[in-house]
Amino acid sequence: LSASQADMGLAPLRQVLSEEHREAAFTVSNPSDRIMDATVSWTDLAATETGYAPAAPELRAELSAAPWLVVSPAHFRLKPGARQLVTVRVKDGAALPDGERRSHLLIETQASRSAIRKASAGLQVDVSLGLSAPVLLRHGGGKAKAKIANVRLLRDDDGLLMLETAIEPTGDWSSFGRLVVTYTPEGGEKELLGLRENVAGFTDAALRKVTIPFGYVSLSAGELVVRYEGAAEFSGVVFDERAFDIAPPEDG
Repeated sequence: LSASQADMGLAPLRQVLSEEHREAAFTVSNPSDRIMDATVSWTDLAATETGYAPAAPELRAELSAAPWLVVSPAHFRLKPGARQLVTVRVKDGAALPDGERRSHLLIETQASRSAIRKASAGLQVDVSLGLSAPVLLRHGGGKAKAKIANVRLLRDDDGLLMLETAIEPTGDWSSFGRLVVTYTPEGGEKELLGLRENVAGFTDAALRKVTIPFGYVSLSAGELVVRYEGAAEFSGVVFDERAFDIAPPEDG
């Protein structure tokens, strides 16, 4: 798993800590030609249907994992092409709270001067970058469960089919996995129609919307199956599966 934005990379996309797994690491990379000075901190973000938003104070009190965690280093410098390990761990001797908590590791670089060429003139701009990744803290006998909800076939601006659906978390812990869409035409063989990796159903959001483009104008009669498969610590788990009959396209 990896995440990247502009001139900085962060991998993996998430980490999970527990009593049995009290330490993990992220890798920050600098593929640019500039030296980066970075700071590392925690931020608490609430899950929404389509992403994240700053967590309100009342939610932070029951959501944040940061009070139980330590991150190192807090500051570092990356030369062009270099990588830096950032370690997150549970505080020594800390008794973990029951349930699941989440904070986001935040990597921010100081503004750095970068030259942008335009025709024969030179333009200097300051660039600041930031990346974040969730760190989940779990303790106790919770379980991740999720349902596939609100499945619809729509069309994009070019008239091509796409699937819009949502993940509805129903367990004590958040889910994580991939959405796989397959299609079996009448009398034909099953084929992969669409795939979306890194789909999380966080318990602080009632739904997590997902859109998967198909690239087809229409589908012949057959069966479409939407499957939410677990990944990472949930590898091998099938959270939910929905099947739909596709009617033949109307003439004209």
